[in-house]
Amino acid sequence: MIRLSQERAKVLLAVHGWSGVLLGLLLYAVILTGVIAVFADEIGDWSSPLEQETVAPFPVGLDAKLRELATTVDPKYHEDLSIFPRAGGRIEAFFHHHITPEGASQPEDFGVEFKLHPQTLEVLDRREGFGEDIGAFNVSNALADFLVELHVSLHIPDPWGLLVTGMLGLAMMVAAVTGLLVHRHLIKEMFTIRKFREAMLVRRDAHVIAATWNLPFAFILAFTGSFFSFASSMGIPAMAMVAFGGDQVKLIETIVGMPPVENTAAAPIGNLDAMFADARQRAKMEPAFASISHFGRADAQVTVFTRPADGELISHNYVYDGPTGAFVREKPGLGLVPSVGGAAADLMGPLHFGNFAGLLSKAVWFALGFASCYVALTGMLLWTARRAESPAWRRMERAVIWVGFGLPLSLALVPWGYFIGRSRGAMELEAPMAIAFIATALATGLLTILVSEPERLRRFLLAGTGVALIGAPGLRLIADGPGWMSALSAHLSTVPALDVALLLGGVLCLRAAWGRSRVVVPAAQDGDAEEGEVAAS
Repeated sequence: MIRLSQERAKVLLAVHGWSGVLLGLLLYAVILTGVIAVFADEIGDWSSPLEQETVAPFPVGLDAKLRELATTVDPKYHEDLSIFPRAGGRIEAFFHHHITPEGASQPEDFGVEFKLHPQTLEVLDRREGFGEDIGAFNVSNALADFLVELHVSLHIPDPWGLLVTGMLGLAMMVAAVTGLLVHRHLIKEMFTIRKFREAMLVRRDAHVIAATWNLPFAFILAFTGSFFSFASSMGIPAMAMVAFGGDQVKLIETIVGMPPVENTAAAPIGNLDAMFADARQRAKMEPAFASISHFGRADAQVTVFTRPADGELISHNYVYDGPTGAFVREKPGLGLVPSVGGAAADLMGPLHFGNFAGLLSKAVWFALGFASCYVALTGMLLWTARRAESPAWRRMERAVIWVGFGLPLSLALVPWGYFIGRSRGAMELEAPMAIAFIATALATGLLTILVSEPERLRRFLLAGTGVALIGAPGLRLIADGPGWMSALSAHLSTVPALDVALLLGGVLCLRAAWGRSRVVVPAAQDGDAEEGEVAAS
């Protein structure tokens, strides 16, 4: 055991406490944005619906339309074609090839993207350029993409954003494991809440109960999140450097599979409608993504990806011969042959996103993620309240409230930026959403400085969040969104469902703002609160 002087021990404890709270604030932000990102598809459909519900994401007739579009683009863009459904069921078809921009180390996608109406297959939009630049003008999916990117990388440029969120995932995993070890009476603490004791102990017990029940989910979420963050930011470059001299393309070909022997002879593509139908029948699910290499050549290859069927956790990748349309094989998500490692990698997506059982599993993941937010926030507030005799920790307590209650307000106003920008005809909507988010964060930060009483600050922020949530459905209508009757008659159930969820959330926030605090904790007054300090840490 390392012996430390009392003074040095105090310094190390202070460093431990401050770093823990600061890390906890970032972790809370990642968890909260992840809770929202669970419903990214539904947010896209709610914010930008079409006139009718989309029944089939890859409708019959898409084959003929893609052949027609292929004749309108430069043949060099036939190297790769990506097809995937987007908000409202819109179909995006991206004909592209790969070029390395000046000053870049890796190739990027450059080509022509078409946005198609899912019922009529009419071209709604056509853009040419780098894939990332085209995405900046994706009006229909802008809101969902902004929120997802906030969760994935905190809008920090690659690869640094992924590294930050990956490290936070590891921190969450460490917290889950150490939490399991710290609570010696785990089973007892799962059911213990001392209602008739001092308020500090009641809130400590609520924190411990939520944390204990949430431990398995927290570990799964942290492990899978770290996997996704580090796989692309560190794993692929590191493997490429060690085994392939830095050639990431060669690495991907080795993992995903080598393309067919090159044959540049012209050959019409097979019946894509038939291939999509075959994949639908095999997986018992609609296709979610399709990729075609060397469109119009004898060595063309079609890969169709489907999500897991009901009751399953593993997705499917079906490979077809391009010219004939014949089924070739089912390819594992990782590697060339089925393996334990490949199956484990395939499980990462469903376990992280919670989309393996449709809306039911998403709702469960949302609730568990919300519980994780509660655990993180109450833990930080318990820790800071226990040290409220220190002016520095009192300021930190207000900072925790700023992030804990101000971040939801900033997120709730992001749709305001989206709908206001859209109603004014803006084609690039990331700017108004970023302005809404950053301006709210700065305004709430100023409020945190001006309002010294934590409870009063909490009420202000909760009330603002309630108003923002209640106002979002109205702004959607102002931005030419459908009303409830027209949405229901068109089977667009996501629109009124999310409206109701936002209205209900707003009412609950307003009620919490005027009700008794269940989160903000006064400074502990009795010796029993020492136990709360251990739980919060």
